[in-house]
This record gives sequence, structure tokens and C-alpha cells, in this order.
Amino acid sequence: MRWFRLGPAGLAVMLAGTAAAGAQDAADPAMPVVRVDGIGDPDRQSYRRMVKGMDAFDKYRALAPDAQLRYRLVPRLAGVQAAGTTVRIESDKTTVPVPLAEDLTFTLPRDAAAWDDRADVVTNRPARSFAWAPDVRSPGVPPNARRLGDLRLECEIDRAATLLVGYKPPLYHVIDAAVDVCTTYPGNWLFYGERALFNVTLVHGERRQALFSRFLYANMLPKVFHRFYDFHPLLVDRTYTIHIADTSWPDDTIIELEYMDDAGPAVVARGMAEVAR
Repeated sequence: MRWFRLGPAGLAVMLAGTAAAGAQDAADPAMPVVRVDGIGDPDRQSYRRMVKGMDAFDKYRALAPDAQLRYRLVPRLAGVQAAGTTVRIESDKTTVPVPLAEDLTFTLPRDAAAWDDRADVVTNRPARSFAWAPDVRSPGVPPNARRLGDLRLECEIDRAATLLVGYKPPLYHVIDAAVDVCTTYPGNWLFYGERALFNVTLVHGERRQALFSRFLYANMLPKVFHRFYDFHPLLVDRTYTIHIADTSWPDDTIIELEYMDDAGPAVVARGMAEVAR
């Protein structure tokens, strides 16, 4: 239950009406107060933070010079309806619709008024429905693969926009200000595959390295810390970790992603055992 957001004039009228209704209630307890049903606590992010992510994209563009930045919503709770999801930039003074693609990606405009108004980027779904993530894609990357430079750039964007970590641990900002894990070895960063993962392999020329199981399914994080991260509870089987700061792997390294639904039943059984471990 919440009030719909209105423009300044409409808001003033509603506030005046609410005050009048309160006064009438005091004199006549039977007088009803009319409210409008809606999402009381919608899923949202700070517009300013997301613009800072866009600034990081520009700053570190050399990591992926031909790439484009989009932001992405990834359903993180069972039952979240992706179809019909909408996104808007919203403040007390303005509402700006943001086109959302079928894959739940979108780009944000730079809007000085929204910045000054400390606007939010808001969905029409309840809070914590989605993991919010940057999505950097260079052209020419094979299907079911990512480019390491793109992921490094996503890391810097995520640090600036603080999207990946949902409920931030108390020391998060202190550590983040002191250490850039995207460039400080052995800095690790979490990424999402498209579906449940079976294997992840780094490839550059003749060099190949499959990730150990401890780099999959958030196994590197003690379970007590899982509640701080947006991958929990639905996205654990899609999560993989890379030593993003390991410069022995150049930016053009390809990360091959093998998925459970591409493997046989025995392979899937072994993979699911790793998820549950």
C-alpha cells in the first residue's frame, strides 16, 4: 500500500486533500481515507550510483574499446515475473520511462534534473526481486563465451555503482576505498552465467585453464557471507569467480561457459552436487 508519485502540482493537491481528510477524520471518525494499492517497496537503485558506473565505463574504456554498456536485471527470487517488468527514473519531481529490452537490459540517459533530484531507477517489482548488474559486450565474442576485458570493465563499473553486493557488509566501503580488487592481485570478482553452469574455461591462444570447482557456485565465499550478495538464493548455480586482476591473462582472453543443460545426465548430477556442496 503506497501513494502513487505525482508531479509537484498533483502532489500539493494530494497533500492538501490528505490534510483536509485528517481534519475531517478528527471530527468524524467514520469518514474514509482513500488510498491506492501499489508496490510499497519497489526494487530500485540510486540513479547517481548508476551514473557513477557509467563514468567508470568511460574511464576504463580501454579495457573494451569496442564495447557498449547496458545494465541488466537478473531475477534472483523464484516467482519473479520478468514479462511485464518496467523501469523508470523517478524522483519527487519527475518520472522518465526507460525502455527495457526482452533480455531485461537497458541503457540510462544522463539527466541533470534526475541527478540533482537524487532520483532512483525503479522497477514495478518488489524490492530484492532482481540482481542488478552491468552488461559489457564486445562484438565478435562467440556464443556462450565472455571476453575477459569486458568482465574487467564490468568489475570497475560494479565497484563504482555498488550493484553486485546487495546488503553491504559494514567494512565494504572501507575496503573498497583502500583496495581496487579489479586490479590488485589476486583480486576476485563474481559474475553470472546465463543459466546453471557446469564448467568455465579461460582460453588465450594455446593456453587453456578450466576453473576449479571452488571458483564456481560462490564456493570461495563462506556460506555465512552469502546473504550479503545478490546471487543468493536463486543465482548460486549461475555464479562464477575469476581472478580478475591476474594480468597473465590478457584482455582478449575468452571465457568459455559450459552449461548444465548442454551436458548429459551424469555430468549434470556431478555439477549439481558441486552446487549443493
